Amino acid sequence: MPDPREQPPSSRPDRRWSEEPSSPSPEPENGPPAWTRPGSGSSPGWTEPGPAPAPPVPEWTRPFRNRRPGAGGQDERQRPVRVPPPPPTAPRKVLVNELALVLLLAFAPGLLGLLVLAFSGDGRPGAIDQLGPAIGATLFDTFLSWTPVLVLGYLLVRSGEGRAAIGLRRFNGWDAGTGVALAVMSWVLVFVLAIVFSRLGSNDVDFLPPALPLWFRVIDAVVIAVTAGITEEVVVRGYAQTRLEQLRAPTAVILLLPTGLWALLHLYQGVGPAATILCLGLVYAAYFNATRRLWPLVVAHALFDLTQLFLILLTRS
Repeated sequence: MPDPREQPPSSRPDRRWSEEPSSPSPEPENGPPAWTRPGSGSSPGWTEPGPAPAPPVPEWTRPFRNRRPGAGGQDERQRPVRVPPPPPTAPRKVLVNELALVLLLAFAPGLLGLLVLAFSGDGRPGAIDQLGPAIGATLFDTFLSWTPVLVLGYLLVRSGEGRAAIGLRRFNGWDAGTGVALAVMSWVLVFVLAIVFSRLGSNDVDFLPPALPLWFRVIDAVVIAVTAGITEEVVVRGYAQTRLEQLRAPTAVILLLPTGLWALLHLYQGVGPAATILCLGLVYAAYFNATRRLWPLVVAHALFDLTQLFLILLTRS
């Protein structure tokens, strides 16, 4: 039987087309490459393209940045990410001294005023019903309220932390909407707590005496509300809680210490209102501790005070 290996070359099977070429098809001298011809398959090294990348989110959609597309094309809200405070840029002793200075500037005038009221007799502040002294008192009180804010602002700039360190990042629509919702919640909570603490007693404080001109009382109400909303939240929640967290204080101290001092300043309204403000302040403190966004609290505080003062104007005019 003849050996197949000894067959002549013309009778052997041609295996050139059954084997995979070791190199790409040569490009003819005239015409397109061989792999571009119909039925020749894809280009050497060709891979199927994946899904197109998602387009970048425009800057104007920042209030909705916590929403992402979910299954079925519906949106699913992501859990908001808490931005921790920056690491301390000064030794522990320096941070303690700075915090004590800011709290002293913020609370010492009010505490001294409480001592004066305690030894004055009835324990209620007298109303200023003359325009000249009332303007002077408003300017002086506004200066005292803004002094600690200016000092802590200088401290934040000097340390390089900036206002974002205390939760004052870029204001957006989400901050405004959350602030309005917190203001409504504050009214509901205060209404309930006022009933609960009604037995503790309260003082009738005349914030806007009717003897003063209406235009001045309106301006004074706006100044009081905006000043309190900004300065008290910046000092009590933003700065004090941030510094205490940087000092690794327990969470109970972070929530109770600044808020407790803030509630003491309202004892001139009576024990019942002070206890109500303490509970409301703890809610604000817990919100800031969880989110570290201060703008919603500033909006809520200013709206709450402004609504309260306008109600006083409407009912006592």
